Amino acid sequence: MTDLNLAAYARMGIANPVSEGAIQALLDQTDLAPGDRAAELGCGNAEVARVLARRGLRVLAVDRGEAMAALARERVAEAGLTDAIEVVAGEAGTVARHEGPFRLIAALGTTQLGDFAVLRRAIEPGGWLLWGDIFWHQTPAVAVPGLDYDTDAGWRRRGAQAGLRLVETRVSPDAEWADYVAALTGAAQAWAAQHPDHPERAQIQARAATLAALYGPASRATLGFALYLFHKPNSD
Repeated sequence: MTDLNLAAYARMGIANPVSEGAIQALLDQTDLAPGDRAAELGCGNAEVARVLARRGLRVLAVDRGEAMAALARERVAEAGLTDAIEVVAGEAGTVARHEGPFRLIAALGTTQLGDFAVLRRAIEPGGWLLWGDIFWHQTPAVAVPGLDYDTDAGWRRRGAQAGLRLVETRVSPDAEWADYVAALTGAAQAWAAQHPDHPERAQIQARAATLAALYGPASRATLGFALYLFHKPNSD
């Protein structure tokens, strides 16, 4: 079975509305050093894992689907980073607990992993959590199926409740949303052009169009995306 993520991520960079420069700017505020262990949870195409590896980190990239993990391995090999990045398939939180602790956990676009107390246990004392996700500007009066995001204040509160200190927050500007939507729709169109007879072609194109509308300019008053850099105390 091919879903939109598998179809599009092979043709995309970072599969979230955020730039590499924004990620690097937050990582620059840490004390991470070459050789430190990091994990990217919910890695998708492992683009963020490659960003981390290029900083000299040893990275474990985890995705729950074997097909996506296979795509991530291909992208890592193409980048010549197989010595720095190991890709595994599995439930990300479970793998992190078994393989940790890590000096850094990065998790972008992985709303379902938003139990920061669980993530905290897989981080070394003095280590870091780089969380990135969509947020509601205001909590919807009625729950929206499939959109289980928190508010900006809610993500911050989750960190505080887990005993993590918020170091920096960075909200993505409109231009990064526009770049993400253009990359997603362009990648879906390119896949569809290469697979004119695929049985799921129409479904994937429809899903891409739905997301383009959901994440387009009209949603800026409702949805945002932010990176949150949290620090775990050394005293743990």
